[in-house]
Amino acid sequence: QGNVSSHAILPTWVPFSATVSSEEKLAFSLRLMEENWNTEKSSPTFHLGEVAHLQAEVQTGSHPPLQLFVDHCVATPSPDQNGSPSHAIVDFHG
Repeated sequence: QGNVSSHAILPTWVPFSATVSSEEKLAFSLRLMEENWNTEKSSPTFHLGEVAHLQAEVQTGSHPPLQLFVDHCVATPSPDQNGSPSHAIVDFHG
């Protein structure tokens, strides 16, 4: 025989996004695109004053969709963001 109660069991649920974000890694990319936005630019070279078509992307996998905002971006001759010379590509929070 067993003991039966009329009180319902209330499970504790962990939000899906919290579970996924602790297990998933997000992959970010920044590409220089052709003017038509359909293809990546074949050469990473462009001249000062020329319009740069940049595509910023985050691959979320099974994570809920995210919006990506680029606040600041600079061009330098090396991967060092503090390198010299430095040219602002995106500034003042986009």
